[in-house]
Amino acid sequence: MPISVRLPAMLGGDTIIITEPVQTVAQLVAAVGRAQPDVAARLDDTIFNFAVNDEMLIHDANQHPIKDGDVVEIVPAISGG
Repeated sequence: MPISVRLPAMLGGDTIIITEPVQTVAQLVAAVGRAQPDVAARLDDTIFNFAVNDEMLIHDANQHPIKDGDVVEIVPAISGG
C-alpha cells in the first residue's frame, strides 16, 4: 500500500504517492525528492514540520518510522508574536 504525502500550497499543494519502500521520514523525504526534484530542494529547509497520520512530529522527525498506508503532511512552521 503506498504512502500519501500531502504538500502545502507553497510547495504546489499536491498529493504525491510514494510506492517505493521507506522506513523513516528521512527516507520518505529522499523518495519525494526523486519523485519531484523541484520540491526536494525546498524541503531541505527548517521551516517545514511533518505530521504522520494527523500526529505532528516535534522531535527527531527524520527518524520517525513510516509504514505502508501512512498519510504524511508537510506543514510549514507558523511563527509570530
